[in-house]
Order: sequence, then structure tokens, then C-alpha cells
Amino acid sequence: MHKKIPVRRSRLAGASVWSGRFSVPVLVLAALLHHAGVVTTPQLLIVLAMGFLLGAIALVAGALSLASLWRRGGTGWGRAVRGLVYGLIALTPVFAGLYGFLSYPLLADVSTDIEAPPALPPAGPDSPERAFVSGDLQQAAYPDIVSRRFRVTPSDLHSAARRVAEQSGWVITAELPPGMPDEPTRFQAEATSLLFAFRDDVSVRIRPDFVGARLDIRSASRFGEHDLGANARRIRGFFDDLDAVLIAAFGTVEALGDDEEAPELPLLDRTAPREEDDGPPPLPSTKPAGDADPIASGAGETAAQNGENGIAPLPDDISEIYQDDPTDPDQQ
Repeated sequence: MHKKIPVRRSRLAGASVWSGRFSVPVLVLAALLHHAGVVTTPQLLIVLAMGFLLGAIALVAGALSLASLWRRGGTGWGRAVRGLVYGLIALTPVFAGLYGFLSYPLLADVSTDIEAPPALPPAGPDSPERAFVSGDLQQAAYPDIVSRRFRVTPSDLHSAARRVAEQSGWVITAELPPGMPDEPTRFQAEATSLLFAFRDDVSVRIRPDFVGARLDIRSASRFGEHDLGANARRIRGFFDDLDAVLIAAFGTVEALGDDEEAPELPLLDRTAPREEDDGPPPLPSTKPAGDADPIASGAGETAAQNGENGIAPLPDDISEIYQDDPTDPDQQ
């Protein structure tokens, strides 16, 4: 007669794997519902807390189960390892958020102009207008985030900035489009984070400058007092993409900081041909014109229309406006 020795089973391993199996779907479902607008941000935080709690249980129970199995033996190694992995996956956003909390300053509102930042819409229907009160802390933490000036007209800069916003997936919520090439413009947008769809407000303001145009941008979180560095990354990424759009349109970009001395140079000409291009560069909001040669195609018409001084004559209906007034002998 053989005596069967009972095999020890780890209950902690079972608790770990079941907690881990529920934690990851809870977090994924919460993110999808918030992306779809089914749940609000406070409701999302409650569901996220439940998912993170389940992940923490899976992680702790899995670690304790492995330690117990190592000392006393038994079965449940596979379940303990799976629960540990599930817990690590579920708590990855927590670890990333903790790193951001320790690495970045306590800021939720970042602007290139800390003296007179661009206006933002209220955070909610009954919320007051948001005041900018973190200028000193931002200046110490992000000295590179300042206003920038470009040798282009405000109208062209507005087109380029709006294209960058659309490429970044921002939703334009309000806009003051340019009426004349040298008029100030602005637009407001809503930016959404990729993972949990947290929504932030962005405001871009463009004003005429003696260099050409000056651009300011402000990015603020709607919820919480710590953005984990997200707003500063958004502004830096916006300027990098804006430089790329302007280079594609004008062939060069000469952005100046607010404290840099501006050279006396004319505005960049978007229609000036470049040696490396087969045609005129496109506007920031238009497509290239194709393979047409602007010099060859316009040379004949220009020579025919210009007068003997190389200046095209004015039409008859407005030429009299620019005629010299007769000299009044009484005024001499």
C-alpha cells in the first residue's frame, strides 16, 4: 500500500493571476470609454484606481507566492509568474506617472508669454476664467519656452500654425482668422492625450512684429495640478513641427527668441524660386505648383508689360491717383 503525499498548492498564486487578469481589461475598457466620451474624467479616475488596485494585488500576491514556493515548495509557479507579469503591465502607467511627478515641476499651465499669456476658455461651464500664476516657476524650469518671432507675415504664420495643429490631431474650437496679411490672429484648440484621453486646452496667438510675426502658445491641463511635463513637451513639439512646415514652404526658417536682437532683413518671400526646387515653394496651406518654371514662364509676359523703366504701367482708372499734384505758387 502506497501512501500519497499531498501536494501543496499556493493560494496566493491563484489570487495573483485572477487579480491580474481583471486589472488589464479594466484599464483598457476605461481608456476606451473615456476616448469615446462615455465617461467623464472624474469617473475615469475612479475606474483607473480600481484597475491599479487590482494590478497592485496581482503584483504583491505574485511576489509573495514565488517567495513562499521557493522556501516551502509546491505548485503554482506558472500562475504566480503570470500574475506578476499582469500586475507589472497594469502598473506601468503608475510607474511612468511617478517618474514624471518626480522629474518635472508642479505645473499644469505653460505659456511662452508669462507676462500676458494667450487667453484660454474656461475649464468648465461654470468655471471662471483661468489665470496664469506659475510664471516664476515655469521660467526656472523651462527657460527655453519663450515667444518666437519669424520673418513671415502673420497670415502665413497662421496658416502654418493651423496646419501643425491639425497634423497633431488637435480639434480647433475657436479661431480668429487673418483678414489682412499683417493683422493679428489666434485660434484655440483641444489636445487629447494618447493613452487615457485626458483633454488639454491650447491657445495660439500671432501678432505683427517688426521682424514679421510673433507667435505665442499656451497649453494647460483641464484636470489636476501636475501635468507630468506634458504641456512643455507639447509646446516644444509644436515649435519643431512648425519649423518643419516653414522650411518646406519657404526653404528656410529664421526664428528668433524674444530676447534676441533681430537683423534688418526683409520678409521671407514664399514665391522666390530656389535652386534646389523645380517650382515656387508652396504656401503652408497649399500644395506645390508642379514642375512649372516660374522664371521661364513669366519672363515673356513681364518684358511685354513693363515700360521702358522696367515698371509695369498702371491701369487708366487708377493712374490719376498717383499723378503728381500741380505746384501751388502761394505755398512756396
